[in-house]
Amino acid sequence: MLRLSIAIVLLGFLRISGASTVDCITANTSSITPAAEDDQDDYVFEDELAKLKSIYSGSTETVLGYKYVTIHPVNYNEIEVNPCWTVQGSVTGHKVMLVAQPYPLGEGFCVDSDIDGFSQLCNVNEFKYCDDGVDGATFQFSCYQQSCEKQSINIFVKMVKSDSDDAGEIEYWCDSTNDTYPSSLIRSKPEVQPAY
Repeated sequence: MLRLSIAIVLLGFLRISGASTVDCITANTSSITPAAEDDQDDYVFEDELAKLKSIYSGSTETVLGYKYVTIHPVNYNEIEVNPCWTVQGSVTGHKVMLVAQPYPLGEGFCVDSDIDGFSQLCNVNEFKYCDDGVDGATFQFSCYQQSCEKQSINIFVKMVKSDSDDAGEIEYWCDSTNDTYPSSLIRSKPEVQPAY
């Protein structure tokens, strides 16, 4: 079975320079290895819920394979900074899915990319992008209007690559692959919802 060989890099900060334009700063870069496609159904509910309840800003813990990413307010630094994900390595022929959701729920965010034809999306609460032809593509996450004017907001972000690169096998992969969001843990068991 072909395992994931794609390297996903979380670039520390992004300088906003207009819609559909990403200009990533490479300082504070950390490598992220996404979970394999087969691992998307291999989670223990109680374990993932426990991790979700104990998550904190800056945590290296993952929930359902999602990494916890912080978007800081404009006045956090001298320049406006936002996290950025860039696909590195060859993903030719493979489908790639990027999913994101704020936590706690309720704070919308914006997503932009340097992919041709991609238009910035704002006031997003659940984001999913899935397609092929994303070699070297970059995705930017930023605040939506006043969503983090006074305090940071956190989002869960995950990227998964199809195991197969056979066009016939993966034609409908984006429709059938597991895109479960962390909030499903709470929605499935509201009596154990974390206190915010």
